[in-house]
Amino acid sequence: MAQAAYDYNTARRRKAAQPQRKTNLRVEKGGKPHLTPRQVARRNLGGLMAAALLIGFAISLLWSEAQLVELNDQIQDAKAQLVSQQSQYTYYTSTLNSKTNIASVEDTAGRLGLMKIDPSQITYIRLAESDMLVRKESTLRQWTDLVYNGAVTILGTVK
Repeated sequence: MAQAAYDYNTARRRKAAQPQRKTNLRVEKGGKPHLTPRQVARRNLGGLMAAALLIGFAISLLWSEAQLVELNDQIQDAKAQLVSQQSQYTYYTSTLNSKTNIASVEDTAGRLGLMKIDPSQITYIRLAESDMLVRKESTLRQWTDLVYNGAVTILGTVK
């Protein structure tokens, strides 16, 4: 006789699940502690303060982000103005260089009929010391110079 793949007689049978034995419960007096109205108010006040802090942090975060965006806009405007001013500076510099170019100056002088100076046209004049004119200072200026010189003299002797 052929051997069966599974022998029902020798197989271990599962024991039927037995219900867990319940532990005896003890009932004690009191249960959930009752809070006084003052304790309830304190607990509620703590929750309100925590919520107020969170709202305050959120508002300050939004406010700082708004300021950051505004400052970035101002920076972008300033950069655009800088680029514009640099472009204008470059234009003015190139225009100035073209106008003051020696060839341009000589060309303009030739059109106006101007000529280079000849060394024989230069005359030097020597003046004696007595030939010089000195402008007379006002009375107020003389007094302020006198006060200034006196103050400098006093400060020089004090040191």
